[in-house]
Amino acid sequence: MNHGDTLLQVKDLKTHILGRDGLRVTKAVDGVSFDLKRGETLGIIGESGSGKTMTALSIMRILPEAARVISGEILFNGENLLKKGDAEMRRLRGEQMSMILQDPMVSLDPLFTVGSQLAEPLKVHRRLSGAPLANRMTELMSAVSIPSPETRLKQYPHQMSGGMLQRIVGAIAISCDPQLLIADEPTTALDPTVQAQFLDLLETLRDSKHLSVIVVTHDFGVAARLCDRVMVMYAGRVVEMGPIREIFDHPRHPYTKALLASIPDATELGARRLRSIEGSPPDLAMLPPGCPFAPRCPSVLERCHREYPGEFRIASEHVASCWQVSAQ
Repeated sequence: MNHGDTLLQVKDLKTHILGRDGLRVTKAVDGVSFDLKRGETLGIIGESGSGKTMTALSIMRILPEAARVISGEILFNGENLLKKGDAEMRRLRGEQMSMILQDPMVSLDPLFTVGSQLAEPLKVHRRLSGAPLANRMTELMSAVSIPSPETRLKQYPHQMSGGMLQRIVGAIAISCDPQLLIADEPTTALDPTVQAQFLDLLETLRDSKHLSVIVVTHDFGVAARLCDRVMVMYAGRVVEMGPIREIFDHPRHPYTKALLASIPDATELGARRLRSIEGSPPDLAMLPPGCPFAPRCPSVLERCHREYPGEFRIASEHVASCWQVSAQ
């Protein structure tokens, strides 16, 4: 796929979470760098606690109260988001960049109708009212394949299914035609059939609106379906990044290999047990020296316990941080 110029650049981003005592520091995002072109879809993959969501929240500037961006740059259309005030960020969020959070039941306010929540960004950012507002809301409901939009707009979140709510959240996210859409585990709360339908919807929205999309997921199947490139994270760092096909066919980091090996194979379910990654992710407030994956790595080297590897280039767009890669 041929993409245009770069929309988003993240440079050496570090986001820390401070403990109540002010002494315990959790390095949730520890030096993450990547870029995103216009019209491109990037997948961020890793286990829970790897820093995927905190990276997304850092970009959107909607971090939890205890979290702080310590250093780095987030360039959106060439402007550093970390230098913008709260009012300017509120204008950007919804109008030029938006996010679909994990659980639609948490994203939507149960005290307000779906219609009032869909109308809010259109009133704030597009200054719509009356017939133009009603027409735009109906158009958005149709865009996310919700039948009887006039009826649904009058309903409350508890009156709709999880799949329907996820579509509503998607409609709100694209309501002002943003340039960047971040989808954080967008199919986690959905059953397999609705998952497939929602992924179809994301593909359609991306292609029709020429969106740049970041998909945060633990599921390589979702990444294979949607993404042009994949960024694998572990312990707050990027351990491997490259085109989706290159990562699937030639994974180089042991963690990426382990994630791919743990994917169930429908043709072999009766022949072998499901594989898992031994051990647990490290405590991000007490990271060991060297590579944090070393205690779980099946092919660990002595050097891995002492030094964190740099980023080694495997192909033009394929990089990995692993001492074994450097020796090959």
